[in-house]
Amino acid sequence: MILNFDRELLEEKFREAENFLLKLNNVSIIQFDDFNHESFDLQNQDFLNTIAQKPIVYCIWTGSTEEKLEHKYIGHVAKKYSRQRLRNHLTKKNKKTGAQLQNTILALKEKHVVGISYIITEPHYMRKALEDWLIEKHSNSLKWNKAGKTKNTTKR
Repeated sequence: MILNFDRELLEEKFREAENFLLKLNNVSIIQFDDFNHESFDLQNQDFLNTIAQKPIVYCIWTGSTEEKLEHKYIGHVAKKYSRQRLRNHLTKKNKKTGAQLQNTILALKEKHVVGISYIITEPHYMRKALEDWLIEKHSNSLKWNKAGKTKNTTKR
């Protein structure tokens, strides 16, 4: 049996998400005291409360200024873990996770600004498909993503 999904309709929704997620004016700037990643929790409770218990696809941005931010990483997370997953990227992580904390620390050492854009996905199970589509499409500019990148780009 072959189960065909309406590719045109799905990709239209994915492009809508892409247009929001990868737009600079939708980035929330993450606050750090003196570029110290350990200050994240104290400075960003409002942001953490905003994403808490929401299934999201998110993008991490860094740059020398807010106007020069570039998207570096796209990920997704279930609502149960949204706060903790972003904390893993920005302040503390378990050694077993593939979080981008080391890259965040390096960006902060260079006195770079860090930001996050995100979208809430409904239904929640579309997170992974959207993340895969975005990573494949933007693999050249997503310097921190390792999984999901394609070396030869095929026409969809």
